[in-house]
Amino acid sequence: MRRWTMVALLGLVACTGMRAGQGGSEAAPASAGASGTFAGEWEACPGTTPSDQCSRYVLLQRGSRICGTWFHFASGKEYSGRIVAHADSSTEARRTRVCGRRSVESDTECEDGWQRIDKPLRICKGKLSDLTRADGSCFADYRSMPLANEVRDALQAEPWMQACLSGDP
Repeated sequence: MRRWTMVALLGLVACTGMRAGQGGSEAAPASAGASGTFAGEWEACPGTTPSDQCSRYVLLQRGSRICGTWFHFASGKEYSGRIVAHADSSTEARRTRVCGRRSVESDTECEDGWQRIDKPLRICKGKLSDLTRADGSCFADYRSMPLANEVRDALQAEPWMQACLSGDP
């Protein structure tokens, strides 16, 4: 099962690397300081959902800048893309840009650019939330998972990630 998760994550990293070369070679290496409270793999796997169909974020963080990938499975289809967020504190952040396969997450394909959004990311009781209830309370259903070094390294090597962690867009 763990091997299948690794294969799925590496595939996600490869699929979200569609705009190779974006950001130019001037970007600073992402490996330096790409950690923070939001950094890591976060997985929401309700009930008996198979691991390869769990929703997930893989996030890297440099200072207040958060960049990463998202994945969800719905109606028998896989949806994935990229996100950019800004941390306001160690537990509060705002997603500001998104791209990916057209879905409830994004209406802009990554090869077409970024869609501007203003949606929350919060850490509540050690879990990640991408939703806020009507009363403003946190709905955290993404649990922290160990992020394999090879997955992190592959994501950090992506030109778009290096550009993103350096502040572009």
